Amino acid sequence: MTKIPLILLFSTLLVVTAFSQEKLTLKQSLDIALEKNIDVIRSKNTVQSQDANVTAAYGNFLPSLNASANMGRSATYYPATFFSPAGSSANNSVGASLNASVTLFDGFRNTSTFSKAGAASNAARYDFEKKKQDIVLAVQQAYLTVLRNEQLVKVNEDNLKSSQQQLSRISESNKVGAVAKADVYRQQVQTANDELSLISAQSNFDNSKLDLLYLLSLDVTKGYVFEDSTVSVEVDNLKFDSLQSENSDYDKLVGEALQARPDYQSSILAKSVAQSNLTIARAGHLPSLSASAGYGYSGTDFSNVSDTRTWNWRLSLSIPLFSGFQVSTLVQTSQLDLELADQSLEQTKRKVAKDLRTALLFLETARKRYDVAKQSVVSAEEDRRIAQERYNLGSNTLLDLLVATSNFTKAQSDKVNAVYDYLYAKQQFKVAIGKEKY
Repeated sequence: MTKIPLILLFSTLLVVTAFSQEKLTLKQSLDIALEKNIDVIRSKNTVQSQDANVTAAYGNFLPSLNASANMGRSATYYPATFFSPAGSSANNSVGASLNASVTLFDGFRNTSTFSKAGAASNAARYDFEKKKQDIVLAVQQAYLTVLRNEQLVKVNEDNLKSSQQQLSRISESNKVGAVAKADVYRQQVQTANDELSLISAQSNFDNSKLDLLYLLSLDVTKGYVFEDSTVSVEVDNLKFDSLQSENSDYDKLVGEALQARPDYQSSILAKSVAQSNLTIARAGHLPSLSASAGYGYSGTDFSNVSDTRTWNWRLSLSIPLFSGFQVSTLVQTSQLDLELADQSLEQTKRKVAKDLRTALLFLETARKRYDVAKQSVVSAEEDRRIAQERYNLGSNTLLDLLVATSNFTKAQSDKVNAVYDYLYAKQQFKVAIGKEKY
């Protein structure tokens, strides 16, 4: 019955020695994710693109300036007539000009475009911040899952070791006739089940490491050691009471979250963009006014190009009369988009309140679960000790001892899960309140 753990141990040693072990802390994992995650990169590129749109929108207020130069030669051939012989004539032309134009009024289209570009740029920054928060939370969850599964492996290793020792004692007692053969068989089955539990726990641990490496866009074939002393300190010093007192005023927390949450601020700016789009659409009903001026030289060659000088200026007024209902349709569509943006803003506000309430409930539930799990370990450990003593004295059956041992193992696993559930709940609350910046 010891072949399976020996094989498991040998396989583990092979894995450890086959790949170079590199330590990866939680902070390093977060830095890698913020640098390599494709969604974060895409969001960052969107910010840069929106910044370029702001520059382009600012350019609408500036005059356009064009310089041109030309040089050419033209020739005319004419046939012979009764009065003149055949011949040809040729002319050279050289010229240069400078022209400028500026929009004086376009129905507030340029000012609204600039406001829209600025709001879209700031919204993209908030979206970028939200994307970073999302990936940080995902990495924290994945990293804590690795640590959780590692602790569960240790729980199952201790349980298997205890089960193997128990099997050895029962086998020796059976040899001298102190216990029945059925107890040996029953303990062998229990030991085999504990071996399978350890293999399953080890598999979950390995898979969670692969999931984390994939999330970080790292080579999954390379060996890593996941250690973070800050997490260990946090596990050993769970400050339940202080956190509960800090988060007792729900309405105040909602107000803080609305000020800090990037998704809510982005929704406000999205509504501003929709308002600018409506103003731009309505500009199609208003007249536009522009001014232009130009100055140029012309001549037959470079020596006399400055002999002829021309200049001009012009004011142009354009009044839209009918556009085939295109402007009216665009205005109507923009109004609907503005209404939708307003509803989205209210929906996001409700979501912020909901996320915060859920995070608080999750935090409180995790705290209570940890208290219960900690007490359960103490109780289950005492039950197992009593069951072991009674079994040794012959006043208890092996089945009673196995049940007590199983309950103790489950209590230890529940405590591990409760600890990491609470750590994850704290991270989720930080995202819900929106105060964490990366």
